[in-house]
Amino acid sequence: MGFYHAGQAGLELLTLSDPPVASVININPNTTHSTGSCRSHTALLRLNSSTIKYLDFVFAVKNENRFYLKEVNVSMYLVNGSVFSIANNNLSYWDAPLGSSYMCNKEQTVSVSGAFQINTFDLRVQPFNVTQGKYSTAQECSLDDDTILIPIIVGAGLSGLIIVIVIAYVIGRRKSYAGYQTL
Repeated sequence: MGFYHAGQAGLELLTLSDPPVASVININPNTTHSTGSCRSHTALLRLNSSTIKYLDFVFAVKNENRFYLKEVNVSMYLVNGSVFSIANNNLSYWDAPLGSSYMCNKEQTVSVSGAFQINTFDLRVQPFNVTQGKYSTAQECSLDDDTILIPIIVGAGLSGLIIVIVIAYVIGRRKSYAGYQTL
């Protein structure tokens, strides 16, 4: 069992205070350190840098055949010098089968709380069953699934064609009756 995370995935941390003022921290992969640990049913990925004391992603196994992001814990330094900390151990994001990786190329928002969210870009993680240090086949997020777009476009095109044919038929029938009169 192992944890594999690599590539140029992007993370953006967003804190909201009262009154609503956003504080955005972009994670620089070149200056961010990562550590991790694995157990039989949980895996931890910890990120830290000069602005982040820790950012923990805790993955868990459910139903013995799937994994998901169960928990996020964060403690980071804000621009004003204060420390922002929050945790949520009741999440359900990034669900995928064990033995595969989770991948989402589009921007995705993980809402940890009303005061904190994480935006991910080009994300790919595999917390369990890593072999030879490589990702397994990916479970893609629903945001990346463009396959439903094609049937919608084809259906709209066919509907438009049917409407044009009906209109042409109605216009054609009016013109054919307009020239004839009963004797």
